[in-house]
Amino acid sequence: MDRHRPIKHASREAIAVARGSTKTHYHLRRRILAIFGVTAIFALICTLVTYLTEHNAKGTEIHSLFDAFLFSASQLLTGSSVANPHTNLGKILELVFDLWAIFVVASLAGSFGAFFHARSRELNAEMEKAERALHLENEAST
Repeated sequence: MDRHRPIKHASREAIAVARGSTKTHYHLRRRILAIFGVTAIFALICTLVTYLTEHNAKGTEIHSLFDAFLFSASQLLTGSSVANPHTNLGKILELVFDLWAIFVVASLAGSFGAFFHARSRELNAEMEKAERALHLENEAST
């Protein structure tokens, strides 16, 4: 048995998602791109809002657009921050960012779960079809 078979299979599936080889691969690619696209747009909006609310606050750690972007992006993607907001609006935004991070992780997990379920059904259907064809071929030759 080939030790690298699971790695080869995973890389074939990843390439198939990038190409949109099947309807299932296309659907997963579309979901991933939508999640990342919306998150990127939301991160830019949140960067501006964070900067405007925090850059003049007393004791703030957010002094520039880059600081605001770093704070917003880390909150949106991981739910952990590199700075602490000092305004009430900043604290509310931090909570919204945490909720977004949970939503994104759950959406990605659900998308991959749905993909693996649908892909398993596709592969099972392909194997059954091949077995039926082989069975019919064996019957025809006897």
